[in-house]
Amino acid sequence: LVCHCCGNTYPNTNTCPKCGSHDFYQHGMGTEKLEGSIQAKFPEAKIVRMDADTTRKKNAHQKLLKAFEEEGDILIGTQMVAKGLDFPNVTLVGILQADAGLVRSDYRANETTYEMLEQASGRAGRADKEGEVLIQTFDRSHYVMESVLNHDYRKFFQTEMQYRHLGNYPPFTYMATLIFSHTELSQALFEARKVKEQLKEQRVLGPIEISMRQKKKRVRLLLKDKSQEHLETTIWALAHRYKSNAVKLEINMHPLMLEE
Repeated sequence: LVCHCCGNTYPNTNTCPKCGSHDFYQHGMGTEKLEGSIQAKFPEAKIVRMDADTTRKKNAHQKLLKAFEEEGDILIGTQMVAKGLDFPNVTLVGILQADAGLVRSDYRANETTYEMLEQASGRAGRADKEGEVLIQTFDRSHYVMESVLNHDYRKFFQTEMQYRHLGNYPPFTYMATLIFSHTELSQALFEARKVKEQLKEQRVLGPIEISMRQKKKRVRLLLKDKSQEHLETTIWALAHRYKSNAVKLEINMHPLMLEE
């Protein structure tokens, strides 16, 4: 088992390291498992898989795409195959677990999901042949799905802006994130809480633990301010007075994504 966030590896022993239980079940479907399922259904098909594992080596992207163009029947991949590919013989695109992007803890989750679905849909029927797109979703009535179905960007934009306004997210406010990292979660939390006490003039959300980087625990504060100048002045003052030899502070002004 490999964690793509921190790089740690663990043996797949099917035994819980804490309680010793053997009661495991498979949840979700990664590209490798999907490849096996499709190969079983179409044993004669030439399948090409593009994901983080198959594209690690230099020039792997180009080699895989060339293999698909010249002799491939089915291309399986993560979001990296959704944009920029132009194969005239592709007539069918299937998008699995399309709702997955909607449940990310990020204010742009709906926007990025809509963009990805529209881009992926455009991979089919790019030449003379007619194309078809199948999207797997648990909520067909969601405004993102309806907007994609009807290629209605205006409806998506108007609905999304209403939610952004209700939640006080860009473009209706300015934001900055402060990320504290340390090998010990308690140390990162301590520094984050100490800094939050100093921020009296902004709305501050957190601290909250986010994904690890380089085997270090990370904690995030999110600042919101109606004035860009006031927010930047506050952050500059904080950057100059922050002193900690143990806990690293990363500042991200106007972040496009909260999940980093």
